[in-house]
Amino acid sequence: MHRYFIILIFFVNVMSLHCGLVNARQGRPRQVKVQATSDPVIVPNEQAMAAKQQLLARIRQIDVKGRRPPNVVVILADDLGYADTSIYGSESISTPHIDALAAGGVLFTDAYVTAASCSPSRAGLLSGRYQQRFGFEFNTSGGAITHRTSRGLDPAALTFADILQRAGYVTGVFGKWHLGTRDYFHPLRRGFDEFFGFLAGAHSFFPAVQREPVYSTVMRGRTPLTEPEYLTDAFARETVNFIKAHKEDPFFVYVPFNAVHTPLEATDEYLKRFPNETNAKQRAYNAMTSALDDAVGEIVAALKEAGVYDKTLIVFLNDNGGPIYTQVQSNAPLRLGKLFLFEGGIRVPMIVNWPGVLEPGTVYRKPVSSLDVFPTVCAAAGVDLPSTLKLDGIDLLPYLKGDEADSPHDALFWSNGPNKAVRLGNWKMILAGDHTFLFDLASDIGERKNLAEQEPAVVRKLQEALQEWQGRMKPPAWPSKPKRRIVEIDGVPYELNI
Repeated sequence: MHRYFIILIFFVNVMSLHCGLVNARQGRPRQVKVQATSDPVIVPNEQAMAAKQQLLARIRQIDVKGRRPPNVVVILADDLGYADTSIYGSESISTPHIDALAAGGVLFTDAYVTAASCSPSRAGLLSGRYQQRFGFEFNTSGGAITHRTSRGLDPAALTFADILQRAGYVTGVFGKWHLGTRDYFHPLRRGFDEFFGFLAGAHSFFPAVQREPVYSTVMRGRTPLTEPEYLTDAFARETVNFIKAHKEDPFFVYVPFNAVHTPLEATDEYLKRFPNETNAKQRAYNAMTSALDDAVGEIVAALKEAGVYDKTLIVFLNDNGGPIYTQVQSNAPLRLGKLFLFEGGIRVPMIVNWPGVLEPGTVYRKPVSSLDVFPTVCAAAGVDLPSTLKLDGIDLLPYLKGDEADSPHDALFWSNGPNKAVRLGNWKMILAGDHTFLFDLASDIGERKNLAEQEPAVVRKLQEALQEWQGRMKPPAWPSKPKRRIVEIDGVPYELNI
């Protein structure tokens, strides 16, 4: 067994995994101690909130040449392994509904999220901007700490739900929020008309057996409740009901499942699909993934039954790489997984399906980002975004239609305490403290051959790009979890910051 893997398993056993500013000086990162936060960390700023409202007031109403604008469905899986759907290579888990989405649309081989853990990744997705612009570098921590210290996505940050709601869409979110638990972070304050789910980072898939605090309970709107159904099925049910209720109106629905995040829990119905799997944890994970696939199938079936499937843009992606500490996810052929800036932590499955607009069965091999979802769905909806709204994402539609042949991004960046990464073309550089990794992803997708010493000019170029990007970001608004563990990768210490 690899020593880093053993150490990581120990790390998980001793601390919760529920989901230092570093400056580049002369190409080397310098760790700056982040002070403990005082209560509260993030509060609404009157001037910034006024500026947000001014931006929203400038949103031009949808214009799609007399046609009804497309519905938008964004489905987010949680901790799914890169290779754990059959369309991405799994031979043990059949996912016919996710596969069908890909067959009818565009499958991405090089899709990235902006963080290797849950809540910062979601902040980047919904805002269309690197979450470091808001100081959102680390997970918000456990529910109690998140609530007490008021950590979350800055209320002044626009979400694309804000935009679509302003443009006349009915909006709903059903699932895991993980962007703050106080009322001013609540989904109903972030552009959503309806909410069913939970605010914190994790929840049992089975009904709660005791009273839960507000930051942990399942709720409808702001009202806590006890959900009797298996939670993946419940989120699908609520999404289906939303589609049925609003089929006459343009709608946007965001479905951030907590599947397949821990705890590894599945019903007998799904467990029975894997009778030959003798490893109980693996069987539960496989069953959870199968339940997730069924949920996707139910959502697509509801769109077809409502007669709006052909009028709907669907995006499916994952929030970060599958964790290796569970020992059940597969990110093959990528290296490592959740919490790491190696490919297994930040490259994710992604599918975009838009009947009649995007060519079925397309495979897109250039790097894209979850940042791109915001401008892409707004462009599809015919929304004219103000020039003063500076997004880091790119409208992918011209690239997916073949109107643009270049890569959507010159470079993509990541920051996680002392760990930094940049992808520029096929070059990928990871800075782990004082150590530099450099990989050519075109020939080494598994990031095994470190070329940093052989390619000093490439290293300098990527360091300069990273330093320039870092200079435009804010320092972390709160520290990572204490008692950070250090694991060894190729003989190099790698500090896990969550």
